[in-house]
Amino acid sequence: MSTRAKQLGGPTGVLAAAAVVAACGSTGDSDLVARAGDLGHIHDLVITEDDTVLAASHTGLWRIEDLDRAVLVGTERHDLMAMAGLDDGTLVASGHPDLRLEKYRVEDHPPFLGLARSDDGGESWEVLDLLGDADFHALMPVGEQLYGAETTGRIWRLDPGGIWVELGHVEARDLAVDPTDPNLQLAPDYDTNLWISTDGATTWTPLADAPSMVEVEWVAGDRIVGASEDGTIWTTTSPRSEWIKLASGPAEVETFHIDSNGRWWVTVHGGAIARSDDGRTWTDVYVPPTRS
Repeated sequence: MSTRAKQLGGPTGVLAAAAVVAACGSTGDSDLVARAGDLGHIHDLVITEDDTVLAASHTGLWRIEDLDRAVLVGTERHDLMAMAGLDDGTLVASGHPDLRLEKYRVEDHPPFLGLARSDDGGESWEVLDLLGDADFHALMPVGEQLYGAETTGRIWRLDPGGIWVELGHVEARDLAVDPTDPNLQLAPDYDTNLWISTDGATTWTPLADAPSMVEVEWVAGDRIVGASEDGTIWTTTSPRSEWIKLASGPAEVETFHIDSNGRWWVTVHGGAIARSDDGRTWTDVYVPPTRS
């Protein structure tokens, strides 16, 4: 294990409280409304306190305004591979930056966004650290800490004050942490295998008896819910207990999310979004336009 000290965004670090300017309400004629194929893959959803649906995609951050309307937030078109909302309303994200803008170019470095923050609902972004050095595909806030899974397979923890702690290795496409014990974590890999850590992401072992999953949510200490690519929803009371088939949702799942109100959200291949109150009955939230 190693540490790297970085001061991020002032003395209180990345998790400092910030006033949020909501990116909601009516839109003007200059707003970019998504056309067929514009969203591409959706990698993460954030549902804000006022029920705004924000979709992190290959082509930027989109606000879902109606069943057939998604509007680009801000003017930057980052390939957002991971995004999370903090308790104070701040957004953090990673992926690949909009290289049309010189401030995101780092000579002799790959196009990695590092860790970026938005205090205005995604209208603008500030890179906090690791521009050109890190591309996180999963971000998980836990109290005043932030866990991130890099494309290299390395898991990092960002502590208050901007201290990065290098942890273990697993090629995670998602991270889930026990809300009662942050030492217990789960991570599905890109082959849909589920891995467990019992020491705060320092070491990882496969859960051989778990069903294949693309995303997993640790809702409570005794309630874990995960989604398979075919739309099957699974649940268990603990990682090593029996996984029970709970429901079936839309197929070709790319993102699975349970919000603070207990609602279930999935995004599927092609950019569609659906929601359920119980995992059994699903309602379309966004259906991308088709090519004419």
